[in-house]
Amino acid sequence: MRNLKLFVAFAALVLAACATPSKPEQDPLIDSPPVWIHLPDTVEAANKDAPLVTSTVAQVEHAWWEHFGDPTLDTLVKEASTNNRALAIAKSRVEEARANRTFARAALLPEVNAVGSVSRSNQGLLTGDRTFNIAEADVQASWEIDLFGRNQAHAAEAAAILESEEASAQAVRVGLLAEVARNYFDLRNFERQLVLTRQNLETQQKTLELTRAQLQGGYASDFDVERAAAQVSTTASLIPDLQAAYDGAVTRLNILLGYPPGSKDALLKTVQELKPLDPGIVVAAPATVLATRPDIRVAERRFAASISAKDAATAELFPDVSLTALFGVQGATGLSATPWAAGLNLAQPILNFGRIQSEIDAADARQHEAFLNYQQTVLEALGDMEDALSHYLQENTRNASLAAAVGQNRKAEDLAMQQYGNGFTSLLDLLVAQRNLLDAEASQAASDANLRKDLVAIYTAAGGGWKE
Repeated sequence: MRNLKLFVAFAALVLAACATPSKPEQDPLIDSPPVWIHLPDTVEAANKDAPLVTSTVAQVEHAWWEHFGDPTLDTLVKEASTNNRALAIAKSRVEEARANRTFARAALLPEVNAVGSVSRSNQGLLTGDRTFNIAEADVQASWEIDLFGRNQAHAAEAAAILESEEASAQAVRVGLLAEVARNYFDLRNFERQLVLTRQNLETQQKTLELTRAQLQGGYASDFDVERAAAQVSTTASLIPDLQAAYDGAVTRLNILLGYPPGSKDALLKTVQELKPLDPGIVVAAPATVLATRPDIRVAERRFAASISAKDAATAELFPDVSLTALFGVQGATGLSATPWAAGLNLAQPILNFGRIQSEIDAADARQHEAFLNYQQTVLEALGDMEDALSHYLQENTRNASLAAAVGQNRKAEDLAMQQYGNGFTSLLDLLVAQRNLLDAEASQAASDANLRKDLVAIYTAAGGGWKE
């Protein structure tokens, strides 16, 4: 009965030591605004044609790339999520942190080792000048009783670090998918710019041919021919830079997908028109965004880990208590024994010349730093979203104006061509109209891409994309 009571008491102590409650979520002590500055309070308060609205019940969109309705982009996201090296590195760090947590938790449990030895010796007078064979097998156990919570604090710190690494991997995925989308829309922009430039170059070459014909008929001068030829050369000079930019976007996407340059060119160089964006995109409220962003989770968990680290440093001031036990069998020539031992060890720091206190002070400073970093991350997250919303709304207005400008310049170019052919306007007017049309079309193409990249920035600022 007495042995049973001892066993129950021992088991209770083990279970108590194994309990490693994780630090609860920490408050950054920053009140998030109820609504975004640049958006209406609710969906109902917004104009039905508003490009963006907010809702307190809306959730963060994780599969945001699907809203662009682009099969190629969907494929790129899938490939990057599977093969990107930076994401694989982040996942490896998670596995390392998980192993460190297991190691920290193991310190809470007893350690049992089996030890065996065999020897043959003559120890002179001690053995009567005789040779003996000695064999020994022992089971040794030791257990540090974590009375003051030092090991529990280390285990809680390791658990918080693991959670921060998991959130870091999520943040890497969010950034990766955003980078893939941005480069993809850059690719489509350069692709469109090349098409427009070549189309305008073809039109300008026809103008040059018409001007040369008019020179033969005496209706144009050498000056007119040279001016038209200069326009052709200037437009042609745009193509190499655009082609280099296009090739660079293709290369970057190959790398982001985790492949050597050229591996995915067949997929990337397939022409794909950008589909119109959905009107009235709903954005989650600030509180939802802050609760979703993985970088905020990283900062919060690192702050929690710093709290546990300070607790562990403080526990160094208290005694280190451990139990030890040994049981074995020993055999020698003609003899046998069953050695055993049990003990209690206690070590109390007395004189360490401020070493422990300095470690506590350093841990306290790191905790304060982690808290400030947590607050800064929250503030930057709010700023990221406000900036993204503003850029998207302003670009949306600019895009509408550019679309109108393209239509107007196209009509002006048609009229200038007709009037020039009939001798009612000068070559300069026609060249200016052609140049204005090219500039307007190029600006609209770039705005179309920027509008989509700004929308990606909104999804990224909201913390979308980390759930697979």
